[in-house]
Amino acid sequence: MSFCQITLSANAGVSLTFGGLRIWVDALHDEKVPGFSTVTPALWTAMQSHPAFAAPDMLFFTHCHPDHFSRRMTREALELWPRAKPVLPEDLFPGQALLSGRRERVRLPELTLDFIRLTHEGPRYAGTPHYGCILESRGFRVLITGDCKLCAPELASFLEEDGPIDLAVLDFPWVTLPRGRRFVQEHIRPKILAVCHLPFPGDDIYGYRPAAEKAAPLLTGADVRLLGEPFQQLTVEDA
Repeated sequence: MSFCQITLSANAGVSLTFGGLRIWVDALHDEKVPGFSTVTPALWTAMQSHPAFAAPDMLFFTHCHPDHFSRRMTREALELWPRAKPVLPEDLFPGQALLSGRRERVRLPELTLDFIRLTHEGPRYAGTPHYGCILESRGFRVLITGDCKLCAPELASFLEEDGPIDLAVLDFPWVTLPRGRRFVQEHIRPKILAVCHLPFPGDDIYGYRPAAEKAAPLLTGADVRLLGEPFQQLTVEDA
């Protein structure tokens, strides 16, 4: 049986308990971007004692934009949990794994991580070093796309190679925009879709939350869950 638990920190940040390991993805950021939420000092303090964020094995950052990554907070996390391995596409920490090629693979005893360089959404960020990942344990696959360009052809090719997706973690435009929904239905086809990058209620000045709530039922063929509250959790067990 495969067991996967995903817990939100803020924005697109999650902790994944999967394959016997705990992996934080874009979980540490502290610079407030208008219209989105971030890890406040109070939330960071709460994360340090929350069981879903205890003793991470890996700190993976899809890219180093301030709504996904904080160098200061990552340094603090490494002081608290020195055995955690930073994995990111910029060379910033001693002993980190630097993502630099088009494809990278990490094999661990119960988990395989396939990283792929994906184009960031928006022409101004097209050159940003940015990586997605498929995590696989006992045949159960989890897709992380970060801020990947909507309907990126390299993502479609990657998905054709790597087999079916059981759980996809995607930014909300993949659900709110019709072409995003079409791509999900035609190429990703996840059993469960966890929608993130949603602001907390008090930060939602652009109405992203109601837009996602309205659009979620339009995406057929997947169990769609919206992650929009700190420590909101989704647990999947696959026999």
